[in-house]
Amino acid sequence: MIETTTTKDRPRSPHLSVYRWSITMAISIAHRITGIVLYFGMCFLALWLVSIACGADAFKMVNQIYRSFPGLCLLFFYTLAGVHHMVGCIRHIVWNMNPRCLAKEKATSTAWATVFISLIVTIAIWIIGYGVV
Repeated sequence: MIETTTTKDRPRSPHLSVYRWSITMAISIAHRITGIVLYFGMCFLALWLVSIACGADAFKMVNQIYRSFPGLCLLFFYTLAGVHHMVGCIRHIVWNMNPRCLAKEKATSTAWATVFISLIVTIAIWIIGYGVV
């Protein structure tokens, strides 16, 4: 006779509720999310470029949408996503060139640096962008 085990006897698989969230986990997930945001954000850039090709009226309408408060918020977060993804890629390049940076303390400090650098560079881009216009 073959004995079967019930689900209570089987070991449980680790779940997200078991792990304590760390900055490195959050940055890893954020890097993937920013990649997705950049992918779909290209549709808005393509729409803007197509509106230029369609003439002044189409461009004026799309530009008016992008200059509204929700449009500016989307553009700000799109900029943040691009900068964050770029800084994350640079972080990975540094890891590939120097594996000692994968130590827990250095990985944590570079993850926090990624957050702060992304915010500072994004804000600087927007300040310079509004200063030029």
